[in-house]
Amino acid sequence: MNRYRPLLLLGALSVAGCVVYNVQADQPDTKTWPVAGITAIDVRADNGAISVRSSTDTVVSAKVTKSCKGTSQADAEAHLADISVGDSMSGTTLYMWGKVPQGNARSYNTKFEVSAPAATLLRVETTNGAVTLDSMAGAAVVVATNGAVGTVAHSSSISIEAANGAIDCDVAALDAGEAAALHSANGRGTLYLPANTSFAFDITTSNGKANVDGFTNVNYSTNEATHKVGIIGAGAAAVTLRSENGNVNIQAK
Repeated sequence: MNRYRPLLLLGALSVAGCVVYNVQADQPDTKTWPVAGITAIDVRADNGAISVRSSTDTVVSAKVTKSCKGTSQADAEAHLADISVGDSMSGTTLYMWGKVPQGNARSYNTKFEVSAPAATLLRVETTNGAVTLDSMAGAAVVVATNGAVGTVAHSSSISIEAANGAIDCDVAALDAGEAAALHSANGRGTLYLPANTSFAFDITTSNGKANVDGFTNVNYSTNEATHKVGIIGAGAAAVTLRSENGNVNIQAK
């Protein structure tokens, strides 16, 4: 039986060395800034969802929730200090960020819930997490490496890059000279526009279908299954959709 002892010892050591982090601790904190003097917001998170919604309040507010997991509640709470969050002002731009340790075995996370005046200019970037914009009316740039991106009743120009995630972009208005540019490497991209919007479009996908639905008087210069180029109305705005792996759709609402 002695020949089995090394294997039994190795198995025991493997089990002893396997740490399970299954208890989560959360630490929310809310901070506010006077609206006066803020025209743009830049939010960047290593790991966590970001949402921005319009508000008529006299302050910009941000609820930032740090979370991580541990072997116990006390262990998880002790490691919340490993997460770094911060903010600063430069000119009229408010910067916020969340940084987590490398090698994220504890599921470190920073969730941002921001409310601001609708016309605020936005740049939002997260490595792992979903992004949602609700009823904002300033030009916006969104970058999400791993996560879906969605907008509700957005107005003004918007640029979305989603490496691994679907894009569902609902636009309330896209006026002359404005642009919507959506790119998802691995996921569908859908842009919802009012039926009376005037725009030129170029939409393409490598693996999927390109669709323009619900509009009248669509004039195509290219009308292929995976690539469509054309104009609706006078072509006052510009729309570009791209996906390497997924359908691309412009849908009238």
